[in-house]
Order: sequence, then C-alpha cells, then structure tokens
Amino acid sequence: MRATSWLAAPLVLVLAVTGCATVPTSGPVEHHTPQAAGVNTGVHVDPLPPANGASQQLVVEGFLHAMGVYQPNYGVARQYLTPTASEGWHPESGVEVYTESDQLVESDQGVALSYVQVGSVDASGIYLSDNTNKRYIFELSKDPAGQWRIVNPPAGLMVSRYMFTTNYTAVNLHFLNSAGDVLVPDPRFFASGEQAPAAVVRAQLDGPSAWLEPVVQKVATADVGVEGVTIQADGVVDVRLAAAAGALPVEQRTALLSELAYTMTGLPAVSAVQVSAGGPPWQSDFGTSQVAPQTFASRSPTNTSAPRVLFTISDGKLKRLRDPSRWDDLVDVESGVVKPEQIAVRSDLGEVAAITGSGTQLQTAPLGEGKPKVLRVGSALLRPDYARNGELWSFASSGSDNLRVYRDATPLKVDASALPKGQIVAAKVSQDGARIAVALRQGNRTEVGLAVVARTQGAVRLAGWHAIDLTMNTGTAGRAIDVGWVSATELAVLQIGSGGETSVIRVSQDGAAATDIGPSNSGSVEQLAAIPGRTSLALDAGGGVYRFDGEFTWTLSLTTVEAMTYSG
Repeated sequence: MRATSWLAAPLVLVLAVTGCATVPTSGPVEHHTPQAAGVNTGVHVDPLPPANGASQQLVVEGFLHAMGVYQPNYGVARQYLTPTASEGWHPESGVEVYTESDQLVESDQGVALSYVQVGSVDASGIYLSDNTNKRYIFELSKDPAGQWRIVNPPAGLMVSRYMFTTNYTAVNLHFLNSAGDVLVPDPRFFASGEQAPAAVVRAQLDGPSAWLEPVVQKVATADVGVEGVTIQADGVVDVRLAAAAGALPVEQRTALLSELAYTMTGLPAVSAVQVSAGGPPWQSDFGTSQVAPQTFASRSPTNTSAPRVLFTISDGKLKRLRDPSRWDDLVDVESGVVKPEQIAVRSDLGEVAAITGSGTQLQTAPLGEGKPKVLRVGSALLRPDYARNGELWSFASSGSDNLRVYRDATPLKVDASALPKGQIVAAKVSQDGARIAVALRQGNRTEVGLAVVARTQGAVRLAGWHAIDLTMNTGTAGRAIDVGWVSATELAVLQIGSGGETSVIRVSQDGAAATDIGPSNSGSVEQLAAIPGRTSLALDAGGGVYRFDGEFTWTLSLTTVEAMTYSG
C-alpha cells in the first residue's frame, strides 16, 4: 500500500475570469483576442494526457487535475478513462468540490481518495455548501496497449477546493422582481474557458433558481436558443438569440435587455451588451442598442441612486454625516423622537424609525419637523429596518412570531413560519427587497441564513430558509450578533467567540466563500453598519466607530456613538 499526496504533482492552472452555468462542455462563441474575449486572460496551462506506462495512482492524479480545468467536452480528461467509462461519463451534470489536503491510497481495490466534500455545483451552476466526509475508490483496468485506465469515474466532475477557487468564478444572473421594477441577483458558478459567455447567456434564458423563483418574474425564454456570443475588443458583448426570441412582447424584450445588461457586465472586460434575434439589435426605451447597467439604473439591485447616508445616535441625539469624506462632519437632525436607542432611516431620507423606552416602543417620525408616531409597543424590540419600497420591518428577540411589517404605517399580515425556531438576534433586508438575512439564536448556538420575501396585497411571506455555513472557509464557529449586506450577494456577519473576542466575517450568500476581515484593533464590537457602495463600519462597546479600510485594517473614525445605521 502506498500513500502520497496527489497535490505533489505539478498543478494545472487556469486563471479564472468567467464561468459556465450548466457546467458546459461546448458553446457557440466566436474568438477574438483573449483580452477582448474576457476569458483566459491569464496564463493557461493545458491539462496533460496520461503518460505512457503511468501507474494507477498517476493516472488518477492526472484525471483529477484534468477535471479541474475546462476543455471542450473534457477531451483530455476522457483519455484517462476506458472507452465504456468515457461514454457513460457526464461532466456537465455537476461539480463536487472537496478539500485538497487529502491523500490518494493505492491498494488491490484501486486508488482511494478520502476527502471532505465542502460543496457542490449543480448542472445550472448553483453552489450548495456541504461538510461531508467521503471516500471514493477509483477502479482501473489495463487497455489493449497495457495502459491503466479508470473504469468508474464519478457521475460528474470532482474538483479540489484550490482548483475550484482558481478555475471557477461567481457570476450573478439577474431577474426582475415580482413588481417588475428591481433586479434581483441569482449567484451561479462558471468554469473558465471560451465557452463561458455563451453559458452565462444560456443560464439567464433558463431562468431563476428554484429558491428565487417565487419572488421574481420569468421572461419566456427557456426554449430560446443561443446562436452566438461575441465579445468585441471595445468590451461590447454581442448576444445573438434564435429568431424565436424576436416574437417576445416589447416589455419582455426590455426586461431581458435589463437582465442581460447587469448579468453580462459581471464578466471581466465586458462594459455593454447588444442583443439581436434574427434581425437588427434590440433597442432600449432610450433608443440605444448597446445597453449597460446605467441604462437601467433605477433597477439596480443595490439601489445605487439612493443617498445611503450615515446616521448615528450620540448623547441621545440623532445625527447624520454631512460629508462622507469627512468623518468628523456630524450634524444634528431634528426628528421629534426623544432618546432613540436604535434607528433606521428610509432610503429617501423622509422618515426615521427608532426604538425607545429601553426596547419597548417603535416610533416613526419625519426627518425634520414633525411629531413621532408610536407604531408598536412590546419588549426586547430590535433595530428596525426599511425595505427599498418603504416598508418598515420591526423585529423582536422573542422570535419570528413577533415579526411585524408596516406599509404606510399600516401593519401587514406576516407569515414567517419558514424561519427556524429561535430568538432573532438581528436581521437586514437586502437592497433589492427580495431577500432578508437573519441571525437566530438557538440555545447556545446561532444560525445565520436567508429567506426570500414574497409580497401580495396586504401580506408578506418569508420562504425558502437557507442557512449559511460560516465555518468551512474560516474555521470559525462564533456566535452571530449582527448582520448587514456589503454587496448584492455578500453579507457581513459580526460574531463573538468563546473567549469574548469579536470579528467580522464577509460571506457570500451561498456560503461558497467566507473571510474573516477583522477588526483586530478595536474593543468588543457590538454593531455593524453595512450597505453596498459604502464603507462598512463597526461600533465597539466604548462608542468608537471603526471604518473598514482593507482586510484587518479598521480605522477609528468616530467616538461617543451609541448606535448607527445607513439610510436605505
């Protein structure tokens, strides 16, 4: 029996810059220069075919490497298989992501790989976190030429976490929300390669994930083919759909244009999109054929047109940061609320919601002159939150049964039964309004997760609870005490360790990536202020506000602050 680390072999690398939704094995793409194509802009080392006389273990090592790098139909990887095995192997069916530190062991049964599966990517590119110990035995036989070949490949691809990080890239698809006025991101993973842009378009046409589907619209494009995708030297991607797409109603074509404008510009080197379907390029409402996110700025998932102003409570008074470039430029704000303890400010800066009376009252008041209105009386009320559409969300630590949502000061019917049982610690609605991040305490542990927000006339329903694993990438299992959104699909989670130390974890909503970003130079942090497009802030127990200037670099910017929030 021999045991060696297969990582000792030379690594086959591709610097990932795009990806593939359906883990494609081919795609209709026209080639220009690599820089213009927006893919493979780094050094590309092709996987090698099996060497003559290679041992069973070397054959398995080579196959593992070859699976980690995209090839058309994975032709090189197939050379490691018997003809029968190659015929039955379907690399497009999905990806199993595993830890790269494990060893291969050769025995009479074959070559065994013991590993921890940390995640998987399904055929549509959706990542699912995992933490499962597994063992796979590769069986081999000799071909007529006396060369070892694998008899039983996995159903799809097996890719180490290192190769996955190197050769796959997250790209957000975008779909209009149920109201048809805001785009909602749908994260997918794409393997690098020249097929990637066409794969992204196909994924967009196939529609949203099952998790997101209840809260978004679907343009009727599932049966529309992709004739070609060309990324030009000027950064404009030319998307040519089958002629059937030309029959779409104008409003659906406009919807698809806006979706593709945000989705395709998520690829490197792509700055604009042009779409046609057997005829001239489609036109936007502004008469332009080349569209970009700014063409549909009002539909931005991160609400880029909102001011996103920092508000604080200092000495029991509401203040705002007048100039974002000057952290000492805080000015008093009149609201009529007396001694606010926690606050939220509507995105249009027209109203403030405040918790008062030691967590027993929720009040709202116009910013400026006006009288406050008591919306809710209870106990252990938490920091409220405004959704993009102006809804006011009120949370209580007693649990989801006491979640309240108000629209124009009128309470809505709320169904939060999809949330796990437990005490709510903190919650934050995404900028698109279609998702909510919640931290729940369950005994001695906490769980952070997402739910989608489905709206009907007079009612709000949370659905599809999805827990986020914060430990697989960081090794940290602290207790979450606050959450916020730092991008359209990433959260900041404030957690406290067993020794009382605090840290902020930046984590993708699918749990595929999580990084501890500090701060290590502050006291015990108690609260976050985070919103896409603005500097993330951490408030410590002594009233110090630290701004995030880079990984583990947090700069003290304000003092004597009791609570804080960004408007929106």
